[in-house]
Amino acid sequence: MGTTKRLLTSVIRFLLAPLAAYAERYLLCWANPMMSTDFRSIVAPILNDAFDGRYEKRKDEWKMTHEQRQGIPRSYHEEPVLFGLGAAPEIPDGEPVPYDTGGELYQARYNYKVVGTAYAMTRILVEDGDHIRIGTMFAGEAADAMAETKETKCANNLNRSFNALFPGGDGVSLVNTAHPLGPGAGFGSNQLAVAAALSQTSAEQLLIQVRNAFDDRGKRIRLTPLKFVVSPSNMFQAETIVKSVLRPDTANNAINAIKSMGLLQEETAVISRLTSTTAWWIKTDAPRGLTLMMRRALSKEMQGDFETDSTRWRCSERYEPFWTVWRTVFGTAGV
Repeated sequence: MGTTKRLLTSVIRFLLAPLAAYAERYLLCWANPMMSTDFRSIVAPILNDAFDGRYEKRKDEWKMTHEQRQGIPRSYHEEPVLFGLGAAPEIPDGEPVPYDTGGELYQARYNYKVVGTAYAMTRILVEDGDHIRIGTMFAGEAADAMAETKETKCANNLNRSFNALFPGGDGVSLVNTAHPLGPGAGFGSNQLAVAAALSQTSAEQLLIQVRNAFDDRGKRIRLTPLKFVVSPSNMFQAETIVKSVLRPDTANNAINAIKSMGLLQEETAVISRLTSTTAWWIKTDAPRGLTLMMRRALSKEMQGDFETDSTRWRCSERYEPFWTVWRTVFGTAGV
């Protein structure tokens, strides 16, 4: 009897074992369904590499005009511009040294903005094996999107440089004939007195203006002109002016003084996002000029969505391009 019972028990277990295994698998799948996020550790590095490959190989135009600096950890960054002491006076014998005063002229404020883009891949893409191919393609597109926004925002500092609706810290546009200076110094100008198209003559006039620049107390400073900043419409004219040994567009056997004096030795900055076909600028070595103030560097993330079982990839950064010192460029709207 005992042998029969043990044999019957073994037969029942044998028959029910597949059903038990099936039930166990069903319950596990019901509690923990296979999600596309399970592929994150494999997919994320591939998408990030695709993004970096496109983003890091691009030719940045904004770096030809803007300097990147790290901002402070708050919602905005303020930089004070101070006016110093005036020229030291001659002191008569026996007279005391006179005191002078400095102070704050204005503050330039960089209001940080978040820039980002994202896309999602459905579980169907993962199941069909298309997530790598399509995800890689869109990662490259995201790199182009992020770069385009940064280029446009930086170029807009120049596009709006003659527009009173976009003032700097001193209350006037970047390129202006009436930048307020310190006590007794009046106003400064970084704009060509009479708007002119880019030519040898107009370039020489603006270079003279750069060399005649003075600080916020009226003292002469020796700004160094570095390069032309132009749109594609003026790139050939700029190259001709900078590289010609003789004066271009004339039959006179006269030297090109811009080249012979070693001015504008840096390569011309051709900015394709400039909207004006006539405006042009000369970039100088003035400190704290056009700046891309970085609050948070570029970050890339991949997350899953429980409800839709989709995988989401995103990238973002936080920065603001602006300027502190207006002497960073001299220019004209052209004609």
